[in-house]
Amino acid sequence: MAGLNLSAPQFPASNSAQRISATLTPERKKVALKPGHSLMDWIRLGRSGQDLTSVGGKVLEVSLEDLAKHNKQDDAWIAIRGKVYNITPYLEFHSGGIDELMRGAGIDGTQLFDEIHKWVNAETMLEKCYVGTLKSAIASRKGSLSSRGSNKSNTAATNLLKLTPPPQVVEKPKYEWYQNTKCVIIVVYTMTRGMQSEMVTIDREGRDLRVTILIEDYTFLMHIELSQLVTSDYNVRVDKEFGKVEIVLPKDVPDIQWGSLGSDLDHHNCFVKTAERDKIFRPCKVLSVESVSHDTKLFCVALPEGTRMCVPLGYHVRISHRVSGMDIDRCYTVVLPSLRAGCQDDRVSDGSVLYLMIKVYQDGALSSWIGTLSPGDVMEVSDIEGSFRRVSLDTCTHLVLFAAGTGFTPMVRLIYESLVADTSCKRQVKLLFFNKKHGDIFWKDQLDELAAANNRFSVTYILSEPDEDWDGPMGRVNKDLVKDHIPTVNDGIRRLLCACGPILFTKEVIRLAKELGCEKDHIHAFEG
Repeated sequence: MAGLNLSAPQFPASNSAQRISATLTPERKKVALKPGHSLMDWIRLGRSGQDLTSVGGKVLEVSLEDLAKHNKQDDAWIAIRGKVYNITPYLEFHSGGIDELMRGAGIDGTQLFDEIHKWVNAETMLEKCYVGTLKSAIASRKGSLSSRGSNKSNTAATNLLKLTPPPQVVEKPKYEWYQNTKCVIIVVYTMTRGMQSEMVTIDREGRDLRVTILIEDYTFLMHIELSQLVTSDYNVRVDKEFGKVEIVLPKDVPDIQWGSLGSDLDHHNCFVKTAERDKIFRPCKVLSVESVSHDTKLFCVALPEGTRMCVPLGYHVRISHRVSGMDIDRCYTVVLPSLRAGCQDDRVSDGSVLYLMIKVYQDGALSSWIGTLSPGDVMEVSDIEGSFRRVSLDTCTHLVLFAAGTGFTPMVRLIYESLVADTSCKRQVKLLFFNKKHGDIFWKDQLDELAAANNRFSVTYILSEPDEDWDGPMGRVNKDLVKDHIPTVNDGIRRLLCACGPILFTKEVIRLAKELGCEKDHIHAFEG
């Protein structure tokens, strides 16, 4: 299988999207687009040869003063990450509406852009509208960590990491290494309590080693050309109390004494805000495809040889594909192969495979392609992303889950961890599962089995479009429903409410929970 190509041009950046959370919930209001103004229509317009730049395709240097002059609906420019785009032709294609996009007209709109979840890379979405560079932008960008084995390129190469260092809210880790006859051990001192081994991702091709460690809201990167070869039987050990991470790399040839760990490569020993780093994508081979419902599939995909990526609880990855010349990506929460104890896959804990539950929309720009994949095909999978704190689960006594449709995916591992994996756990778990029709309910037989076998778990199915045989609850989320299922706080109850589904569903659950007195620290909203 192809390895990580560290010298090729990088696939266009796909910066981490902001999750909908209890503390930061910028609402993305979708509007009805005019006929002929879908994403695919925009892609076709970009390929038509029509000049969308308004400057005849020239590349300009734009000052902030010049940018500010282009702030009207018939003449709108925006700057994103130092690049200026003419967004005038795109206004009517924007799913959030013209007024929302005009908030960034005539200014550096990078912060506004990052506040709203984006599922298409700005560089590729607006590449045909590119006017030039913003004069105040820092142009120092050298080198890149590219997509492993990807044949995609970006004419304006971007970096894996921004070169501006983060404010030292979290202290930059230090590291050292030692060896014995069989292994080389890298020790990273993160100084962060509660570190998990899942926060460590290892990519290696030959002697080219990249280690990525998520530390709260930051990323620490090690990028080294090792002195000698190692095998892929890595082991990651974590001291949660002191935040010490040990990365054990078995020597390919035992008993050889290394004179040094190796030489530094691009961006070695970098420490940046995770939200500001760019992403790499790895080619992952589809191993199996299983139908979950009439329009949803469960994919098992293998990570490349040399990669170890164990996805933390509640985290997701992105899948990317080039559609009609435009690179599109969406995020998908990593699930398990089953909720049954005897149906798990040891390769998940080894960090060599991922399971993804994906709903296929026939008119979806990305999911329609995903739905065609078969064993042996390849999908591009990103680094891990997420904001869920494991300590929130570990410290709660009552877990209440609101899921709508594929919003069930982040609940899979929460349920399994609470009811199956940890046999000593006494946590009470409630799942309220909203769907349109009975046939849309995922893994209903498994959920019913869990409820029948475990008095700590209850599941309630709510349908909005039931058939005449349905005798369960009907309708949509409302205050009474939320109130009935949130336990009253007392000295022995520590509650956690999680929600995931379409954005309006999630926002409503969070709003009602707050209205009913749930503290923001006891609420987590996953991206739907």
